[in-house]
Amino acid sequence: MLPADPSSLESASLIEARALAIPERLAALDLDWQGGQLVALLGPNGSGKSTLLGALAGILPAAGTVRLGGVAIHELSWPELAQRRAMLPQRQPQLFHIPVFQVLAIGLDERVQVRQPGDVKQAQSDAVDALCDALELSSLLARDFSRLSGGEQQRVLIARTLLQVWPGLNPAGRVLLLDEPLAGLDLHHQLALLRLLKSLARQGLLVVLAIHDINLAIDWADRILCLQQGRVVSEGGVDVIDEALLERVFQIKTDRIEAAGRVWFMPSL
Repeated sequence: MLPADPSSLESASLIEARALAIPERLAALDLDWQGGQLVALLGPNGSGKSTLLGALAGILPAAGTVRLGGVAIHELSWPELAQRRAMLPQRQPQLFHIPVFQVLAIGLDERVQVRQPGDVKQAQSDAVDALCDALELSSLLARDFSRLSGGEQQRVLIARTLLQVWPGLNPAGRVLLLDEPLAGLDLHHQLALLRLLKSLARQGLLVVLAIHDINLAIDWADRILCLQQGRVVSEGGVDVIDEALLERVFQIKTDRIEAAGRVWFMPSL
C-alpha cells in the first residue's frame, strides 16, 4: 500500500526534465512535476503531446535529461523503468486473441502465471476487482479481447496499464502516462475513468494525460501544459486557459461561460 500520508510524497519531484528536446519534433523544455496531481496535455494534432509522453516514458530517444523520482531514466534498465512508470500509447498495434482476464494479467507481476480469473494472489485479485468495478469490466473478463468493441478494448488496455503502478501492488510505481485515454470512450466511461485517475492522484501518483476536450481538462486537471508545434506555449494551473490562448493555439474564437462555480469555453457561433 502507499504510505498513510501521501502528502509526504507529493513534495518530491516525480518527473524532472531539463533541456528535454527531440530535433524537429519537440523544442527544449524544462519540467518539474510532483506527485499528487493530474496534469493535462493540451494542443492540436501534431503539437507534440505524444512525443513528449514518449520522451518522458523513455520510449523515444531525446536530448537533455529526464528523471523519474530523482533517477535519470538512462540509468534504469527496462524492468526498472517499467516498475517506476506505466505508459498507455495512443496506438495499440497488438490484437490479443485471448480472454480479457489474461490481457489484464500482462499488467501484473510477470512472474505470476495467470490461467484462470481466480489464479492471482489476493492483493492482485483485489486490484483487478477494484479496476473492474471502476471501469465496468467484470462482465467482459471471460470474453475474447479481439471480439470486443473499440471502446471496450480501450477500457481493458487502460486497466492493464493501471495495474502496472496500482497502489498496493507496486509501491515504486508512481508515474502514469496516458496518451489520449478518453479516445473511443462514451461520456459515461470518460467520467468514470477521470474519477479513477483523480483518485489515484490523490493517493500520491503523478498522472499525465493527453486530452482534446478542453472543458474536461479544466474540470479535472490540477495542472495544464499547452503545446503548439512542439513548443510549450503555456503551463500552470487551469486558469492559464483563456480565450486568447485558445485562439492562438487552436485558431478558433471561444466564449467563456461561468455557472455554478465552473468555467467552460464554447466555440463562438
